[in-house]
Amino acid sequence: MPPSQFIAGACAGAAAVYAASKFLAWRRRALSEKPTFYYYPARGRGEQIRLTLAEAGVEFEGKYFDMSDPSSKDPYLADCREKGGNLTTNIPMCHIDGVYRTQSLAVLRYVARKFGLYPEGDIELSYIIDNLIEAANDLRSCNYKPMKMMGGGEKEKKVYLEEALPKHLKNLARLLGSRDYFAGQFTVADITLYDALDVSNRQVPGILAKEYPTLAAFHARVEARPNIAKWIASEDRAKIFAFPAL
Repeated sequence: MPPSQFIAGACAGAAAVYAASKFLAWRRRALSEKPTFYYYPARGRGEQIRLTLAEAGVEFEGKYFDMSDPSSKDPYLADCREKGGNLTTNIPMCHIDGVYRTQSLAVLRYVARKFGLYPEGDIELSYIIDNLIEAANDLRSCNYKPMKMMGGGEKEKKVYLEEALPKHLKNLARLLGSRDYFAGQFTVADITLYDALDVSNRQVPGILAKEYPTLAAFHARVEARPNIAKWIASEDRAKIFAFPAL
């Protein structure tokens, strides 16, 4: 082999080793960093992710704009668009493992898989969990429709109270049955269902205990889990806006 080819090959090999070492160093640093969560300073579609991080015992930093200063919103969202690279929906967004991740349910599933709250290897169980996550998302969307800040009025409130909410709660009571948790074991599906049911129960105070005792027991069971109870009682959580009763 000519000396020039040997030298070129050695240089290329050294460059590849250097690049690999730099990547591994970045990866180790990224994996050791505390996750950063971006959202409105409200529960909304972000609380299920916060609850999942809390259940996993993962400390995270919340970065929110100041709701008392409307001028802070647009710069905040512009910064999130730049970081997340998503022009349609950027928050909730979580910076975790060195990547800015967007879309609430995608982030929820990523966090759940990373920390063992989304069982892998059983395609049927995965389907059940995904089905339940979608059921929770349906209830969450239903909860928003009668809210004044979402454009709801008396008509939407009447439909919600008399038709939509009972339909969702009856279905969830049926899916839960006599089990402690919806999939037969505690998973991320229980976290997001707890969160959606909590909104329903705050909008119509006491509805679970009055009309859906198995869902009320489930709600209390999840709320009593040590790490979730710790998050609920925390100062950081107390600063986050919760939708009031209708």
